[in-house]
This record gives sequence, structure tokens and C-alpha cells, in this order.
Amino acid sequence: MNSYPHVLSPTRIRGHFIKNRIVTGPSTIHSASNGELYPTEAAMRFFENRARAGAGIVTVAGVGTGPAADDGMHASWDLYQQNHTNALAELADRIHFYGAKASMELMGIFHDGYTVSHGASLMNFEPGREIPIKEMERFKEWYANDAAVLRDLGYDAILLHFGHSIPVAQFLSPYTNKRKDQYGGSTENRCRYLIEILEAVRAKAGPNMIIEVRISGSEFINGGIDLQEGIRIGQLLQPHVDLLQVSAGMHNPKLMTVTHPCGFLPPTPNVFLAEEFKKSGQFHIPISTIGAIGNLQEAEEIIASGKADFVTIARALIADIDMISKCKEGRIDEVVPCIKCMHCHDSAVFGHQMRCAVNPTVGLEQHIERMIQPVKKQKKVAVIGGGPAGMKAALTAVERGHSVTLFEKSGALGGKLQFSDFVSFKYPLRKYKDYLIQQIEKSAVEVRLNRELTAGELSGYEAVIAAVGAEPLIPSIPGIECAIPATEAYGKEAELGERTVVIGGGQVGCETALHLARMGKAVTILEMQGNLAPDASATHRDELMAEFEKDADRIQIIVSGRCIEVGPKSITYEKNGTPTTIDTDSVVLSVGMRPLSALADSFMGITEEYAQAGDCIRARTVEEATREGYYAGINL
Repeated sequence: MNSYPHVLSPTRIRGHFIKNRIVTGPSTIHSASNGELYPTEAAMRFFENRARAGAGIVTVAGVGTGPAADDGMHASWDLYQQNHTNALAELADRIHFYGAKASMELMGIFHDGYTVSHGASLMNFEPGREIPIKEMERFKEWYANDAAVLRDLGYDAILLHFGHSIPVAQFLSPYTNKRKDQYGGSTENRCRYLIEILEAVRAKAGPNMIIEVRISGSEFINGGIDLQEGIRIGQLLQPHVDLLQVSAGMHNPKLMTVTHPCGFLPPTPNVFLAEEFKKSGQFHIPISTIGAIGNLQEAEEIIASGKADFVTIARALIADIDMISKCKEGRIDEVVPCIKCMHCHDSAVFGHQMRCAVNPTVGLEQHIERMIQPVKKQKKVAVIGGGPAGMKAALTAVERGHSVTLFEKSGALGGKLQFSDFVSFKYPLRKYKDYLIQQIEKSAVEVRLNRELTAGELSGYEAVIAAVGAEPLIPSIPGIECAIPATEAYGKEAELGERTVVIGGGQVGCETALHLARMGKAVTILEMQGNLAPDASATHRDELMAEFEKDADRIQIIVSGRCIEVGPKSITYEKNGTPTTIDTDSVVLSVGMRPLSALADSFMGITEEYAQAGDCIRARTVEEATREGYYAGINL
């Protein structure tokens, strides 16, 4: 029996048979280019896997229009030289092999970056310039030529990104478009240039190519596109579009939470926009929704209830490429949940290669089959530590056929992730913790809680994986014993009183402060450095700072201040050589973690095989814990 009859139902768009209602989002990956003017094998595996996973339409990562040019954020593929386009044609063939349709996203990035008209400045870019009409004509021609080339290379569809305030999308928004000519002012004028692009694309690409357009149904900013304006824009574009993807927000640090939904928003937070488009009764073309759709159960509800006709999914398939098949087979509890940390985005855009905090195989697609060696002998394995690194190591080892015992000194699994039980905006991380625990409980791993293991108890084991974690770093400050480590404050919030000082403004300190503020406390953050959360990923830091603004009445921020004394009801800090005392009911300490290296090392040399994983190496994030646990388990 098909448990997902609506999302898995086939349909047709412009004569093309689409096997289901799942479209993959065009995840940008630097490994797609690495400077080459064609997709690398890593890129081809990445997108091929989405077709193999069962998507109806696979959208390949954003490519700048016109001659190959690297804007620093998207693939710089050359669509015009045969020795470069062969790989693009092969990629389309690989996608077709699995019965999916191949689509390519074309990014409207002018070659000098994020500028389009004399409007508001976005992100950290310079204020816009007014693009001359001659340049607009050339850009329009590039769009059309690119579409025709992609058709000839075997692509069935193109996605034109007209949302999120990328340059060409800035024509649509009254927030960014301040032009005084025929391309500015009224909604019709602001849509004029994009309609011209769509007409040129159709003329060059021919009648059979599917044209999908992404717009922001609302930009969620005063003076920008609101929902009613978004619907009006959609209506004007509709005659030239086959599939309309309704997204949200703009590339503005305060709005990244909307564009790339995280834990500060509920699940599937942008679906209501597509739903309102549908309810308007103004659209005869299919509407797609996007934004933190985690599994087929959520997708089925969206399609079945008529909120959208298609779902566009990106991060859920990065977290677990087998998400679709697991759901279809009734194994939804085995789907690895995306934790919405945006590390996939930030590692790809601001780093060197895409990584995923919960899927350690991302980035290794072209090598993983070669790297994983067959198990020659079943081994008796002891995993010490029941945090994310230890649980991932144990699960990986037992899946490989080993006999695994997991030792945890406390009475529960989860390690440092247990704090997520108490924090509303950490619900995605809580889901991942619960997922790991559930998989351990279902597996053949033998779990021994309340067992603080010693080296002498390891006789008989053939391999040891130490994942013993880290402990709070306690600085040498007079009276510091009056402070409570952040790791111990969760679940004890009622004991902290109405006023709290958080010493340490890294990511953990900031999240702790935000949590306490949202429980009604007056919170002061004291940070030695000149800015907050420098250790957070770029997008999460933007999201976190935007959330701070919402609670500005409850959070006081002191940067470049050094704590010099802690008292039972006060702290004293020094800034610019001047000491200041703050009265408080409690002090929470968040200045880092110290790896339990000595404890981990004490298990070394007892067995033939030994590995370490997670914070006992160096205190970091769940990404490193998951990856190192996987590596340790896979290499036994």
C-alpha cells in the first residue's frame, strides 16, 4: 500500500511525464567546480544520487548566466565549449537514467556581483547601481542562449531564480528597485524586465522546455514584497511559467532565518505562502513550496491538503540521501533528521567543499565506495562514551557486523546533546539526539549505562573507540565557584533567579542567553572579544544576531570586557581599564570546553585497534563528533 499517494503521484508539465511531486533544490557545492569549467565527478555523483534517491525533478546547482564567470558563490561552468559541455550532457544522462527530469538553475548574477539598481544595500555589499538598459539587453540574451544550450545538452527544464533579492530579483522588489524608467515604480513595471527575460528564454529554448521560476512570496521586510504583492507578481509572470516555486525572504543577515529556515522557526514555516497563492484562485499552473521539508510525511500532508502541487527538498536529502526510500518502505523512524544548522550551505559557499553535520559521507560521494573496505573479521568492540560520537561509532560498527558494547558513565545516552531537551529552538538537534538513541535501541549494540569504565576492564575486547567527550573549562577567576557551567544550567532555570549574567559570548553562550531571556529572565552577556559568536557558522550567526534583536529588551551585551571577579550575587568586569560591578541572581559560565584527552589516552594500547572520536580530541561541534564517530566505526 502506498502511504504517500499524493506526493508520489505522477503528473505532466508541458508534456513531460513527472513521476512524482518531489523536486530537489539546487544545492550549491564548491566541489561542483573547484575552478574547472565543467562539473567534476564529485558534482555529478552528488546530483545523480538525488535522481537515484527517487526525486521526480533533479535541479542542478546554480550557474551564472553568460560566459563562465566565478562570482565566488556559484558554479562557474562553461556552457559553450564542447570539451566543457560534454560533462554537463553526461550529468543530464545520469539523472535521466533513474527516470528523473534534469533541470538546471540559472542565477541572475550580474558580473560585478549583487547590484542592480539604486536601492537599499543588502548583505555586506555596496549599495546598488542602476544597470544600463544596454547591459540588461545583453544579460537577457545570455539567459536565452543559456536555455537553448541546456536544451541541446539534454536538460528538460530550467529554474530561473527570481527570488531572495539576488540581482535580477531586485527588479521585482520595491525595497531594492528605485528606478524611474519603465522598469521601476508599479508592480507591472518592476516585472517588465523579468517578463522580457522569460519571453526571450521561451523563444530560444522552444516550446518543450519546462520553465520553473522561484520568487519570494514575501520578503518579510518593510517596504519590500509582501504576500499580496507576491501573489500579484506571480500572476504577472504566470503566462510565461510552467512551475512557480514560492520561497521567502531575501539575502539580508536579518532574514536568513526565513530564506533558509532553521530551529528558530517551526517545521515547514513557508508552506503558508504557497497555500495562500493556491487559495487566491488566480493560478492555473502548479505551485511548489520550499523550506525545511524533512520527510515524505510532511510532504504528503502539504500536497494532500492542497497547500501546494510540488515540494522542493534540499537539506533533507543532504542529511539522508535515502530519505525517500526509507519513507516508502515504512522506515520513517530511520530517516536521519536535518538539524537545520546550515553547515551544508556555509561549508559550500564560504568554505571549500560541502559538508553535513549529520551525514559524514557528504563530499565523499565519488570516493566512498572505494574507501570502505570489506570487513574481514567480526571483532568485539568497546565504545566508551554515549554522546553523538560514541553512538555514531557504535551504530556504524554494528552495521558493519561487529559485536559492540557501548559504555556510558551517566544514566542516559545523548552526552552534551541532552541540553536540547530544554531549548525550544534546538528542536532539530533534539530530533537528531533522539534519532541516535532510537537507532541504538533498535540495533544489536549492547548498552551499559552508569558504567565509568577503567582500562583494566577491557580485556577480551579487540578494539576500543574512546569518545569520552569534554568538560567545562573553568578559568582562574576569584569566586568562579559561584558560577554554574552552561552545561549544568539547563533544566535548572528556575534556580537561576530573575537576573543572570552569562560569561562568554561564543555560540553556546549566546544560545544560552537567548534561551534564558525567552524564559523571562533579564540576561547580560559578557564577552572578552569584540564581537559575539565568532565560532558560529556564518549563516547561524546571522540568524542568532537577528533573534537577539527580537529580545533586545531582555538581553544586555557587553563586549571587550574581561571578568575579574565573581561573587554570590554579583560579577565585576574590566573594560578599557575601568572595573564595573553588576548585581545578579546567578552567573552562568560558557568559556569553552576542555577535552578529556588524558582519560581517552588511558584506554590506548590495550587492544590491537584503538581510535578516538569527538570532543575528547578537541571540543567542537556535532558535525565533527558525527564524522569522527563514523570514521572510527567504518575503519574497524
